[in-house]
Amino acid sequence: MMKRVWMITGAGKGIGYSIARAALEAGNYVVAATRKENDFSAPQGYEKNTLNLRLDVSDLNAAVYKSAVQKAVSRFGRIDVLVNNAGHGRITNFEETSEDNIRELFEVNFFGMLRVTRSVLPVMRKQRSGHIFNIASGAGYAPGPVVYHSSKFAVTGFSTSLAFEVAPFGIKVTNVVPGMVRTSFYDKGNMCMEPDISIADYDENRWQDDFMQANSHHEQTGDPDKIAKLIVEVSDMQDAPLHLPVTADAVETLKNWQKGIEKDIEVWGKQAAKTTVDN
Repeated sequence: MMKRVWMITGAGKGIGYSIARAALEAGNYVVAATRKENDFSAPQGYEKNTLNLRLDVSDLNAAVYKSAVQKAVSRFGRIDVLVNNAGHGRITNFEETSEDNIRELFEVNFFGMLRVTRSVLPVMRKQRSGHIFNIASGAGYAPGPVVYHSSKFAVTGFSTSLAFEVAPFGIKVTNVVPGMVRTSFYDKGNMCMEPDISIADYDENRWQDDFMQANSHHEQTGDPDKIAKLIVEVSDMQDAPLHLPVTADAVETLKNWQKGIEKDIEVWGKQAAKTTVDN
């Protein structure tokens, strides 16, 4: 099989690093985009197959993304797979989070993904081929801290619609849905948990303690290396799935979300049908 070129954001650690390593070990080239300079260390023996790029997806300057893509194409000639993985978390209640910080989270988790994708799509359209993996989250399908969860559900909505827009150009889109994965993502230093505005009514209803208890000591059941290998495997498929849950708890979360939708349809379907315009 021909070597493919992978461009991965947030490649310096966690799932992003595991995907980059798995792609290299499968014989591919990797453009490792990280927020800090040279934050990705290629496995020994794969240095020549790797291009390190500094790319902060919160940057609003379109020229930054265009330059990153140009460097990737100049080095490897094409971009076959894009993995939009960069993101961060905020475990605070909606009312207790300032609008500025809500926008800041969406800039990284959602709009940053849009900016990277917008810059890569012209390359893939010209090739008439490509595969985009957007790392969403089971959090987007479950109740929880509103700001983070809604940013991830936005990823799912974008992926679902984009898949239909770009399919005529031979480009596939897969919405990856991880649950709890054993990485440093949930560590206190990487996760904002302090409310901007403390409201007494929420004193007994904050997510932080329960969340940290569920994710402490790196006891999450999802294996980032196994997830990465699955994504590489799916990238080889002609009939790749649009939605790809990649942990056992994510599968259960999606099932519960689907059951909730089906229940509402069952209860309210007949009432909904009555809103049709009379002929």
